[in-house]
Amino acid sequence: MHDEFKEVLNQSKCLTKDVAKNGVAIQQMILENDKITKKLSINLEEELAQECNDDLRDFIGEAYKPFFNNIIEYYETKVLEVKTQYKTANARYLLCMVLQDKNFSELMELATKTTRFLTNLLHKYKFALDNQKDTSVLEKEMSEILSLFNTMQSQLNNQAPVSSSLFSEASEVFITASSTNWKDSVFRGYRNSIKRFIECCGDKEIHLYTGLDVGNFKELMEKLPANYGRNPKDERTVKQLIEDANTNNLERVSGKSVKNHFSRLSTIWSYYTQRDIVEKNIFSGWRFDSKQKTKRISWSDEYLKILIEASFDIKSSTSKETYGYIVGVASYTGMRLEEICRIRVEDIKCIHNVTCINICEHEPLDKKPETAWNPKTEAGERIVPISQKLIDAGFLGYIKKAQDKKEYYIFSDLTFSGKDNKRSALFQRNFSKHKTKLGIPESTVFHSFRHNISTQLRNIPEYGDSGLREVWIDSFLGHEGNSKSVGNSVYLDAINIQNLKKVADTIKYSDFWDIRKLMK
Repeated sequence: MHDEFKEVLNQSKCLTKDVAKNGVAIQQMILENDKITKKLSINLEEELAQECNDDLRDFIGEAYKPFFNNIIEYYETKVLEVKTQYKTANARYLLCMVLQDKNFSELMELATKTTRFLTNLLHKYKFALDNQKDTSVLEKEMSEILSLFNTMQSQLNNQAPVSSSLFSEASEVFITASSTNWKDSVFRGYRNSIKRFIECCGDKEIHLYTGLDVGNFKELMEKLPANYGRNPKDERTVKQLIEDANTNNLERVSGKSVKNHFSRLSTIWSYYTQRDIVEKNIFSGWRFDSKQKTKRISWSDEYLKILIEASFDIKSSTSKETYGYIVGVASYTGMRLEEICRIRVEDIKCIHNVTCINICEHEPLDKKPETAWNPKTEAGERIVPISQKLIDAGFLGYIKKAQDKKEYYIFSDLTFSGKDNKRSALFQRNFSKHKTKLGIPESTVFHSFRHNISTQLRNIPEYGDSGLREVWIDSFLGHEGNSKSVGNSVYLDAINIQNLKKVADTIKYSDFWDIRKLMK
């Protein structure tokens, strides 16, 4: 042996003795042995390195042979498992190919026979035409054959079954690709719909779901209680929620809520239909009972009197003055609750000697994305004159306080809250609790003030000395109407502002409705 080999071998033997003496794990010894072997492979001939390796194994002795044998057996078992999996997969593939070949052969045989028959039929058809005979029977036979050819073509286009991602994975891909400008509420909506669908129908490859799955999902979702989804901490399953609804005879969820789930899932299926992952959108074409279960009505004098005489005693950071003016603005402008809660100091404008609220888009403040806001529709951007009744109730003084304090919002004690991070969320909840405690039914809500004004204004005859034109009312309330909105610029001339002020001052209630009482 070369001197270098002997030196390395002696080092290895010494190392092995030290390892055994000090009780170091056999794995460490093997690792060191591998390093030495690699060194030999570089400096010695290949057979010399092998001789070294054999000498080391002999030196290890009988005591460690079972250990090496176990390692070898373990890896041989793993290799065998992989080979078995490959054989199974290959067998499935070959079986699929055999079946396809059999189907293709049968199809070709049928196509050949049909082609011969069609050729014969065409000769008969030509003969009938040449001799001016009835061809209706022949045309019917040709139509049937052509239909058969279409069927065969469809079968030829069918590919071998392919796998696709699980729905849970496919939905994540969709969300990643589509969610660039989604709001948090949209994210939550999709997450919830995906969660409930998997809960009801299982997590399968997306192309394996059928209309049967969707029908089952629809039936289960329609059995959920009406209060489903209101408590974000409620972790009950669909089955548990339905059991609770059955046990306590609870009102069921609206068709609109179920339709929202279908709309989201339909968007996912449409995404994958366009990519040929699924054959069709199994969520399209379903019908829902979208009728509102509780019809919203205007505030009656009875309920207005109850509201005006009751003290607002819900514990919250909202002052009674804020409560009173929010309700007052709603009752004399018909503004939507979020529109009212979003009024900024800069939105108060004096236009042609008329103090108005400018409802418009809000650009976000620095590092406060929740302050960005858009009115509901194009018609939502509008100018709303402040009525004399609100002025008499001291609303301009309330605005002046906010200006003097250099507040950003008129109703500065409101905060952003709720799922959608709205300024109206907490107030909406507190007002709902308050009016329910007073015995005011579900059919009468905060938004009902808007119904009051719309009904009252539209019952005034159009034109004449006291008449209000439909376009003025639509502009005041932020409805598109038949005339469509044409933006704020139209309302800024003196004539239009006076017309809108006329609309504002036309709104009247019974004498007991004095919003200053709401603040006591």
